[in-house]
Amino acid sequence: MPYPESALIPQRLLRPSWAEIDLDAIRRNVAVARNCVGPDRKIYFVCKGDGFGFGADTVAGLALAAGVDGICVGSPEEALKIRQSGVTAEILLFASTLPQEVAAVLDLGVTMTIQSIEMLDALVALQRPLDAFVEIDSGFGRFGLAPRQWNGAFERLRRQSLIRLRGVYSHLSSPEDPEVTAQQSATFESAVQDAARHGLRDLEQILASSRVMILHPGLHYTGVDPGRFIYGALDRKLMQQARLDPLLAAVRGRIVHIQRHPAGAVLGLGYGAPMRLKKELRLAIVPIGFWDGLNHVPPLGRVIVHGCFAPAIGRRSFQHTAVDVTDVPQAAIGSVVTLMGLDGDLEIAPDELASTMQLPLMEVIPRLARSLPHVPFQRPQSLSLTEENPQ
Repeated sequence: MPYPESALIPQRLLRPSWAEIDLDAIRRNVAVARNCVGPDRKIYFVCKGDGFGFGADTVAGLALAAGVDGICVGSPEEALKIRQSGVTAEILLFASTLPQEVAAVLDLGVTMTIQSIEMLDALVALQRPLDAFVEIDSGFGRFGLAPRQWNGAFERLRRQSLIRLRGVYSHLSSPEDPEVTAQQSATFESAVQDAARHGLRDLEQILASSRVMILHPGLHYTGVDPGRFIYGALDRKLMQQARLDPLLAAVRGRIVHIQRHPAGAVLGLGYGAPMRLKKELRLAIVPIGFWDGLNHVPPLGRVIVHGCFAPAIGRRSFQHTAVDVTDVPQAAIGSVVTLMGLDGDLEIAPDELASTMQLPLMEVIPRLARSLPHVPFQRPQSLSLTEENPQ
């Protein structure tokens, strides 16, 4: 069965290309996360990248209603957006701002990250009450205090009273590699023990992001900080293992133009090198392009139209994709084209689209989510990945 026309809503934007968002997936995935870590560990939901492109205020509100304990953001702008939506829960700001700007950032009501000695200096110099986490560099090499730095920092924090140290956290670089994970988690454990030795006890300890939650349950510590887990934006194997549902359920468009080109015609589709057709081509144009987060240079993969797979051809344009519908005679202006998602009995999985675009799935999903207009996903019961394990 082709994609049902009744699933479209009149309020969607008039340019007929869109992303279908299953907002209730957040509730279901938070329930899975809670079952995974238990009732006593805190869940800090990562809303960086404007909530992976879905809207930081929207996803934060839904996740808090579903039972997460706090929010993590990657920029002050995201914190402001979430606060302006009425959220009063804790917001942990990951390293993202200059030390000299901390006074203005604190006015947003965030818990600061101490990721460097310079940031610690700036916070101490403020001489005002504030909450903070210390970030540990366990081997990721990006932010965080190294072993040679953290003891001095812990001692400085112990001697003062205005900075309330709430916890320590770190990130693992290669959760799929047991040896690397063992080395980096041991570094984090050393930092936790050294903090306790300096009298800094009862701290939140967070090491497990999304993949670590699934692959290393022994590293859950007192809290976890999932992002992709709750968005349902992990690779297919982990999605199935954890029984998660994707927030980005589908990407679709409608054909706005069809043209027949005779055999022998020379076409330079999408600014590509001209090619001479060996046979007649029936070409459909869908108004979705690399501006919307897709790739420009082939391979472009396939789409689904009227219950059939059809190839996208040429080069993708700024706002257009050309589809060969020569073998889909029922395709017409207005026909729905599925670029990702289920369409009747056929599917183009997120992993397939990411593989076609030659990009990691974690990059593809926010590109599409932040660029395309959103419409609600009409979710049939048969699509649930968690149905056999109701929460």
